[in-house]
Amino acid sequence: MHSVRRSTVLSLAVLLGAVGIGVPSAGAIGAPHARAATVLAHVVKFKKLVFTASYVGNVKILFGASSVAGTMVGAGKATLVGQSTVSATGVTTSFSTSSASDPLSGTALLKGPGGSLTLKTVSVYASTTSSAAPTATSPDPVAVAGTVRVVKGTGKFAGATGILKVSASFTVSTITGSETQKFTALLKGALNVKA
Repeated sequence: MHSVRRSTVLSLAVLLGAVGIGVPSAGAIGAPHARAATVLAHVVKFKKLVFTASYVGNVKILFGASSVAGTMVGAGKATLVGQSTVSATGVTTSFSTSSASDPLSGTALLKGPGGSLTLKTVSVYASTTSSAAPTATSPDPVAVAGTVRVVKGTGKFAGATGILKVSASFTVSTITGSETQKFTALLKGALNVKA
């Protein structure tokens, strides 16, 4: 019985060897490790970068029946991006005095000779401290504050990730129709960028 099993196992081993299936040699075992080392050598390294940016420009505000939309265009300077522009769009429920703080959602693009960053709101609020409706002679200050996420980078920022704190301010002098006002904006935080 043992000789039959031994003979069957031996026959199977010979058959596998004949068709090229067998136990890999020591050289063959090393090959996957060599490929793995090659892959590891191409891993992209990242470093943490303190990021700041400041912009000034115009914000166009459009008051709707149940929301307020804004478009910002400005210029300024940012870490690595250098002298650059900012363009942003956002929407919130209102800047009304009945709501001290309204959630704002939107995106922004910082663009300069060093590359660009696309940002998306994470948790941003627009608030006003005035208790009266704004007028041309008595405009209401609006403060925007919160956090934004880097969702795309190009140039020096290709593959960048990170969370930035944003603060911006402007005024509103109406709650109907549309108007254009000056704004200032500041971004601060840390980015993971290619080393």
